Amino acid sequence: MTFTQLRVLRAVARTGSMTRAAEELATTQSAVSHALRALERELGVVLLVRGGHGVSLTAVGRAVCHRATLILNQLEALEQEASAARGQDGGALRVGVIPSANARLLPPILRAFGRAHPQVRLTVIEGSDGEVLEWLRTGAADVATLTDAAAGVSPELVTEPLARDRLLAVLPTGHDLSAGPAVPVAELARHPFIMSTGGCEPLIRSLGVRWRCHYRVRDTGSILAMVAEGLGVSIMPELSLPARLTGVAALPLEPETPRTILLGLPADPLPAAVAFAALARAHTPGPGGT
Repeated sequence: MTFTQLRVLRAVARTGSMTRAAEELATTQSAVSHALRALERELGVVLLVRGGHGVSLTAVGRAVCHRATLILNQLEALEQEASAARGQDGGALRVGVIPSANARLLPPILRAFGRAHPQVRLTVIEGSDGEVLEWLRTGAADVATLTDAAAGVSPELVTEPLARDRLLAVLPTGHDLSAGPAVPVAELARHPFIMSTGGCEPLIRSLGVRWRCHYRVRDTGSILAMVAEGLGVSIMPELSLPARLTGVAALPLEPETPRTILLGLPADPLPAAVAFAALARAHTPGPGGT
């Protein structure tokens, strides 16, 4: 059994795809398949179920992957601590991010970390609240951005406020509801709605109205393009929106719907994750920032 095999298993488990795991590990799909087959032969068990929609872990595969993640986390911590003792940077850092943080909040932090720690291999993985939370819990991510709603059910994590965000009504330019300073939620619900499935859906559905969902879309750019074409209205986090909007107006909701973006770490974080958290505080002009 090798560390490479364990890394391959972890990557395939997270991505659900041999191809994406190979891309993430900068290797070939055949190398990924070979490593997994060799690991299965050595352990004498089937770890993965291969199907037309990708791969998934068997029950024993999930147990093995959990142990593999613990081993790899300890290995990476050992490597980073040894590098620090030599006065050097090293190792890898996996940052899990939700889309609203990845659009505007994270880029300056990532740039600052890359300049301060050029020898640390930085990987950013974007997912919904639930996906990022699971990655942080299982060790697939070493540090992550979360919303207060998601992190509230994870007392085993260490979290701190990073920035404030709010949900905005997103309308085509010139829409009847764009004339006022804010958009009543009840009025917005009267129009064809494009539901954002990138992680905000539970919060949107908690607003107490019945949405006329004509589309369900994950990608921010696609939602904005559809709204600009007059296909419907939507609700999106302010931090997920680009600085300049074309064909679209974004206004506060009434009542206002705020949320807090948190930075999450495991109870025993990697040294690089601690350094990342420190830089995040310094480069964020919100809770936890300057």
